[in-house]
Amino acid sequence: MDEIMASTKEANPIILIPGIGGTRLVDASNGKTAWGSYGYNSFWPSTEKDNKLLALPLAGNSTTSGQAKNKVKPMSVIEQIKINLFPFSTFDLAIYATVVSSLEKAGYILHKDNQSTRPVKPHTNTPMFEFAYDWRESNADSAIKLSNFIKAKSKELESKKLYKKGQKFNIICHSMGCLTARYYLRYGDQGLGTNETAPKLDWRGGDKIENIIMVAPPNKGSGEALKNLLNGFNLDKIKWLKYPSAVLGTMPSMYELLPRKDIVQVTDQEGGKINLLDPKLWQAMSWGILNPNQEKILAQIAPAASTSQKRYSLAKNLQAQLLQKAELFHSRLDIKSKPPKGLKFYLFAGVGEPTESKVHINTDTKSSSFKSTKSGDGAVLRASAYAIEDTKMPEKGSIIEWENAIFFLSNHLGLVRNNDFFVNLYDILMWRETLSKMGDKLHHKDDRQMNKDANSG
Repeated sequence: MDEIMASTKEANPIILIPGIGGTRLVDASNGKTAWGSYGYNSFWPSTEKDNKLLALPLAGNSTTSGQAKNKVKPMSVIEQIKINLFPFSTFDLAIYATVVSSLEKAGYILHKDNQSTRPVKPHTNTPMFEFAYDWRESNADSAIKLSNFIKAKSKELESKKLYKKGQKFNIICHSMGCLTARYYLRYGDQGLGTNETAPKLDWRGGDKIENIIMVAPPNKGSGEALKNLLNGFNLDKIKWLKYPSAVLGTMPSMYELLPRKDIVQVTDQEGGKINLLDPKLWQAMSWGILNPNQEKILAQIAPAASTSQKRYSLAKNLQAQLLQKAELFHSRLDIKSKPPKGLKFYLFAGVGEPTESKVHINTDTKSSSFKSTKSGDGAVLRASAYAIEDTKMPEKGSIIEWENAIFFLSNHLGLVRNNDFFVNLYDILMWRETLSKMGDKLHHKDDRQMNKDANSG
C-alpha cells in the first residue's frame, strides 16, 4: 500500500481544464468580478454594466458598435461560487472544489499564478495546474492558449529541475473544457482556419500528453446550448441570476456547443428535418440575439449603433458568422483519426437525468418545444459524450478511441463530486501503473526463486 500511495510522487503533472463558465472573469480595469461571484466587489447578472462586460463585440471593428475589446480577463478556475445576500446571508455553490481538494489529499500540489499552495521538492510532490481561460471565445482559440500554457509549464518544471525535458502531462477536463483539450491534441496552436485553409490534423498536441480524462464531455454537442441561446441562462436555476440571450449570443463557444443533427432530432411542423446551424433559420425564427425582446440589451452592449436597424444588422451578421464557424469547428473535431501511440482517452459520463433529445419547431408561429430522455446527465446525452460517429449506425463505434468508458447515475456537475469517479480517477493517474510495476517485481522475484530452487534440486 505504501508503494501505491507513494506513486503520486512519480505521476505526471496534472492540468485541470474547467467547462464553460468554469473560470472567473474580472473587469480588467478594476478587478471587479463579472462572472464567478455575486455580492461585494462583483457585478450582478443582467445589469447594464455586467452585460457590457460579458458581451463580446458585435463587429470585428469595435468602434462600429462602441464596444471595447479585452475589457474582462480570466483569473482563476472557480472552485466555489460565493453568493452574498448581505445583510441577509451568504452561501456557496461548490463547482470544482471537490476535485482540487481530493487531488491535494492524494498528494498533488496546486499551483496558482506560478505559486504552489505548499513547498514543492523534486521527486516528492506532483504539481497540478489550473488552466483558466476565457470560455466565451472559440474553443479553437482557447486551444492556442492551452498550447502556450503547456509549453510555459514544461519550461517552468524543467527550469526548477522538478522534471526532465519531455515530461508528459495528464489532462482532466470537464464539459466544454474537453472540446478545447481535444482540439489542442489534434491541431495544437493552428487555430480554426477557414474553409479554404484547414489546419493540419497531425496530433501535434499529443506529444506532451499521456492521459486525457474527460468528464461529461459534450463531444457532439448539447441541446441545452440551444435552450440557453434562445432563452438565456439561469445559474443553478436561480431565477434572479439570469444572463440574457443577447449576451450569450455574442459568444462563439455557445454556438460550438450546439448538437449535431444525429444527437438531437430537430423537426418542423411538417416533420421535416431542420439544420440548427443554418443562419436563415435563426433569422426566420428571430432566435437568440435577434429576438425583439433583446433590443434593450443590444442597445446596452452596442451603444455606438445609433438605431435598432443598425444594431439588428450587426447582430444578424455576427450570428451568421458564429454559426458558420461553429459548423467548421464541428467538422474539425468529427474527423475520425487514430491518435499517436501512448495517448490514452478515458471517459466518465452521467445518465439517468432528463436531457434534451428532441426539438420541435413551428416556423409559422415561431415557437419551439423540447423533449427529454433520461439517457444523459441533464446537459449531455450519452451518445454525445461517447462521441458516437453515427447514431443510426452504432456499429461504426466512436470517433474517439477510448481506453475505457464508465457511466454513472449522475447529473452534469455532480460527476466531479462523485466518489466512484475519484476511485477510478486514481486508478488511471497512479495505481494502475504502480500495480503493474509491483506485479512485474513479484513476477521477477518468483522467477528468481524458481531458478534458485531448480539449481538447489
